[in-house]
Amino acid sequence: MKKPLQLAALLCGCLLATTALAAPGKEPGFKFGNGWTLLPKVNLGVFWESNIRDTIHDEESGGGWRVQPSFSLNFERNRTKLGINGFYTFERGFESKDAADSDSYGVSVALLRELSQRWNLSLSASYVHSEDDEFYGEGWVLDDPLATRIETDESDNYNVNAALGYRSDKWQASIGAGWSRTDYDNSWNSTTDNYNVSVMGGRAIGKHTYWNLSVTGQMDDPDYGDTSLAYYIMTGINAEVSKNLSYNVMFGLGIYDFDGADGFKSETEYGPTYTAGVTYRINRTFALSASLNSRYEAEYAGWADCYYVWSHNFTMALNAQWTDKFSSTLRMAAFYEDHISSDVRGGSDNDRTYYQVALSSSYQFNRYLFLTGSISWKTDQYDYYGHDESKDDFRADIGLTFTF
Repeated sequence: MKKPLQLAALLCGCLLATTALAAPGKEPGFKFGNGWTLLPKVNLGVFWESNIRDTIHDEESGGGWRVQPSFSLNFERNRTKLGINGFYTFERGFESKDAADSDSYGVSVALLRELSQRWNLSLSASYVHSEDDEFYGEGWVLDDPLATRIETDESDNYNVNAALGYRSDKWQASIGAGWSRTDYDNSWNSTTDNYNVSVMGGRAIGKHTYWNLSVTGQMDDPDYGDTSLAYYIMTGINAEVSKNLSYNVMFGLGIYDFDGADGFKSETEYGPTYTAGVTYRINRTFALSASLNSRYEAEYAGWADCYYVWSHNFTMALNAQWTDKFSSTLRMAAFYEDHISSDVRGGSDNDRTYYQVALSSSYQFNRYLFLTGSISWKTDQYDYYGHDESKDDFRADIGLTFTF
């Protein structure tokens, strides 16, 4: 119990120091230069999980502690906005055998430039590195059959996007391009690059309402399989009904080309695709945002297998500002995936269903100190090759966030 008690003492000490040193009337952050603001933060917390090893069988509960420093550097002047954000998360379980240790860090950059009253340019880039322990259970060590095996999975994710947009009372248009890479440092050492280009044009059909047509091309280039191409042709509406309500709806057709590896079919598939979203400021207390989308695309497994995946994804967030100091957010996420094998030797359809519900709250003691807490539940259900498996997890998290 030493570690939990030491962490509790550290949290209490930081709480007293921050309250005592808070300068009256001064906002957090450091302003310098002409339009620059630096806001450093650090979060210290503890957590508990009902299935801390993230296993299907032999679930074990456990807890741990977390330290997460972060910063945001913002610049705003004339028609230019620049934001740079970075973080480092250091999370450790109270017991080393729980496989709850994880480390992650990353940085993101976003630039928005208004070129004129109607034209704007946006650029963004991000990098995230993560290391997570994975629990394999007993029986993996020949010299000690009762010993548990824990390995660390590492991954790197890169994203770069650019878009040029135009908007007037009668027309709107945009052209964009992006690149992303996912690099896994595991037994496969697999890397996948994704490239995409999109063009969209819209005509006003009412006040702040546009009918749009978009065309998107996407190429997936994994180093352990063949390249696949996807094309999406979509049409729909986006509208700002009022300052409190806006929505968008798009639907269309996807065309998918996959050049099969040896033993796998080369084929072209067609499937519907859609996306929808809404943001609604209900009243002074509640605000809602939700999105729903689907994709039908190629996915690779080991040994150059290819699966076509028909997926549906839903997310929702309900924000509540109860008082000036107390706020809460209810988040929900769900997706369903149907994996259809293209193996000419046979194979079976597989599917996966995932649900997550999370409630988080924040209480502001002063301008420099927040008490944060959350509870969440998730379930992951698999039906792979006729075997039904699922795993559930409940997590409770509490911590203090200090701003400087």
